[in-house]
Amino acid sequence: MTKEWTEARLRALSPYELQRLYANAREKDSPEADEIIERIFQYRLLDSIGGGLPRHHPTIQAIEKICRSPEGMEAALNAAKAGEAPIAGVDPLLRLNVREYGYHDTTSWAGTFVAEEVEAEGWIRRGRKSLPGNCVAKTAAFFVAPGGGD
Repeated sequence: MTKEWTEARLRALSPYELQRLYANAREKDSPEADEIIERIFQYRLLDSIGGGLPRHHPTIQAIEKICRSPEGMEAALNAAKAGEAPIAGVDPLLRLNVREYGYHDTTSWAGTFVAEEVEAEGWIRRGRKSLPGNCVAKTAAFFVAPGGGD
């Protein structure tokens, strides 16, 4: 019988052991692997000193790839054209494809990546907006089309 992954047991691991456990859990699709990932994030064991996952972390890399993908950009621009914050279009893709999306700082990273891409398309940032209730992220930057004025 495998011992339960308690907070104390997880905190007793070296950084290398913790990263290895996390990487192994990410490779598996099982309730046990999901439980390990949930607890690692619940106890914020992979957080950087600044409070979130660093940009080089595999989860942030996966989020960035989706946000900057053609599918992600199409979803973001469609949301912007509909008057929503662009991340509202990308949020469902992230929920579907990144198991850890929604944990500390992942929504912030996603919003940053999407905002950079939308700005690169010439859209103009006009503040922040609450997102629809079905989104994991709660608020994000919203934009107006080039030449769209205020």
